[in-house]
Amino acid sequence: MSGTAGLDLRYPIGGLFAVLGAILAGFGLATRGDAKMYAPSGNLNINLLWGVVMLVFGFLFLALAWWAGRRGAGGTSRMAMDAPEGRETEERERRLGLEH
Repeated sequence: MSGTAGLDLRYPIGGLFAVLGAILAGFGLATRGDAKMYAPSGNLNINLLWGVVMLVFGFLFLALAWWAGRRGAGGTSRMAMDAPEGRETEERERRLGLEH
């Protein structure tokens, strides 16, 4: 039980949304003068709009993952040995030889 829990899934999900949002927003910026392309959507640059939404969502996920990583696993900064349950678990692991 000692050690890190692993990779927070918010990092790859946030990165994916940020990259795809940047690509889509870039495409929307590059084609913003093409009225014929955006006629079906009521002349609304849907690529730029959803690209920005995805970019903000991705950055939000990355910020939440970074913030959770600074606070520690489970959103708290307490160590396992600070709680009675953590001390019992650590002692049981030592007795059984499970600690590395």
